[in-house]
Amino acid sequence: MAWDQTWEHVFKTQEWGKYPSEDLIRFVARNFYEAPSRNEIRILEVGCGTGANLWYVAREGFSVYGIDGSKTAVEKAKSRLNSEIPGWSGELLIGDIISLPYNDASFDAVIDNEAIATNSFENACEMYNEIYRVLKPKGKVYSRAFSEGSWGDGTGEHVGHNAWIPNEGPLNNKGLSRFASKMDLEELLEKFQIIELERLERTYSNLNDRVIEWIVTAEK
Repeated sequence: MAWDQTWEHVFKTQEWGKYPSEDLIRFVARNFYEAPSRNEIRILEVGCGTGANLWYVAREGFSVYGIDGSKTAVEKAKSRLNSEIPGWSGELLIGDIISLPYNDASFDAVIDNEAIATNSFENACEMYNEIYRVLKPKGKVYSRAFSEGSWGDGTGEHVGHNAWIPNEGPLNNKGLSRFASKMDLEELLEKFQIIELERLERTYSNLNDRVIEWIVTAEK
């Protein structure tokens, strides 16, 4: 099992964001808003957490599927979908990204919003391979990951390739975090065609600290 039990404690004890990022909205809009029948578009989020992204995707009329290791997170996500989007289509499961319980070529898109970034490089390779397997031909993946040089990188305990249990920054007390280089992403996504690779940076503490994130759009 690859899933880190730390996240069950996080979801039990902390409130989480309820709305998706602008970049995620842009990814869905660019690729699927023109679909003639949105309910026939199947979108999976790995590490869906409490469902902020799936709430938006379901609200837009797409069929949504989510998987997360945290029972608490999945229950919160289901509760929100049931109360705010009656009749939503899809399913949410408790499970591990490293072995997805779906058939080959099942989804039009897969979302990874920094879930794979909380796993070792070796496990991340297997997770991206699983995403590749369950995507339909020409299916799209949106993946967001922490970048090398981001706040917390190089702090705390070193636990693998570009991976730490940080004791600083927003990932403090959240278990393993991997801070990827551009070369890392190219290797992890070598089966895919990378369509767009961007880096976002936001400063904190009066410009003293930086959170840097990769945003990747790729195609099977």
